[in-house]
Amino acid sequence: KYESTFKEVSDELVLDWRLMASIGYQESHWRAKATSPTGVRGLMMLTQATAREMGIKNRLNPEASIEGGTRYFAKIKKRIAKRIVEPDRTWLALASYNVGFGHVEDARVLTEKAGKDPDKWVDVKEFLPLLQKKKYYKQTRYGYARGNEPVIYVQNIRRYYDVLSWLTDSQPDEQTIAQSQFKEQLIKLAQ
Repeated sequence: KYESTFKEVSDELVLDWRLMASIGYQESHWRAKATSPTGVRGLMMLTQATAREMGIKNRLNPEASIEGGTRYFAKIKKRIAKRIVEPDRTWLALASYNVGFGHVEDARVLTEKAGKDPDKWVDVKEFLPLLQKKKYYKQTRYGYARGNEPVIYVQNIRRYYDVLSWLTDSQPDEQTIAQSQFKEQLIKLAQ
């Protein structure tokens, strides 16, 4: 239903529309009027402050929400240190979209203090959940965060992205598959 909007906005910002659609699915299951108990609303579940920052007047307008969420993701991704390469750059940006850039930076600091690589998602995701424990969050700039949530969030989006990629990449039809299998059998017989 919103594929063309995801494509249009993502193309402008040089982002993969399937990733943005995956964020929308994780956030609201593509429901335009979704509302959470914390006050985030719309298809991309924007806070009032984020919507205002992105120039979005109506968070419940699905096209506006997609535009605001996609622009916000692009803005966060630009804040990620340039030395961080893909796909870690994207995974850290996704975690930031969920829990906030500052909390991800706090987790990166904890990661580095522990002798792990703060530029690798695989290492940072071990330390994000520690932001729920006083022993760790009292050492950080931004304090307490529900650190398990961005880890699950990124994992879910990666899964949704894989599904959307599989669905949208050209798939061979059944006849092509059958012909290929037939050729393989003939080659085996000929050997």
